[in-house]
Amino acid sequence: MTFHPVAPDALSDFLNFFDNSAFQKGDEWEGCYCLEGSCDRHFEISFTDRKKRRELASRLVLSGRLRGYIIRENGRDIGWVKLGDKLDFEAFNDWYHGEMPEKRGVTAVLYCIDLIPECRGKGLAKEILDFAIKTAAEEGYDFLEAYPSSDLSEKRNYRGHAGMYQNAGFETVGVGEDFLIMRKAL
Repeated sequence: MTFHPVAPDALSDFLNFFDNSAFQKGDEWEGCYCLEGSCDRHFEISFTDRKKRRELASRLVLSGRLRGYIIRENGRDIGWVKLGDKLDFEAFNDWYHGEMPEKRGVTAVLYCIDLIPECRGKGLAKEILDFAIKTAAEEGYDFLEAYPSSDLSEKRNYRGHAGMYQNAGFETVGVGEDFLIMRKAL
């Protein structure tokens, strides 16, 4: 499994994954382009047109505000992990996700893990979490945050399970509407 950064020069990789691999036709999340958290929450919820979501995601990737990694195995795109600076998550300004850092480079956020359907449930999320911890530490962040469901029995594919974060040394530092705010010092 290899991780390929999505940056302005890799926009086509990001779009190709969400256009063709991320979800099956008719899936509830088809066309999400991983916008959750990246724009004003009320705007995001009402913004359901796939073409417009794709255009907005493209602008955010090109501006450097939507960051993450395409995950490849044997030359095939099998997943995506949204990993970026907490200050790039616009929704956090109006949607409680704990304290906001005063400057960039303090708190990294692992917001989404998306694996293609046939790769789910195989333990890959743990490897992705290990990668996120290592990457955030190498980039000089003090903390890594994640937001799994507050219902510990629910396994949300895109945010991971709280137990996975607990086992990796994350502590619960807050509670949102239906999620935990978990943080690990790096």
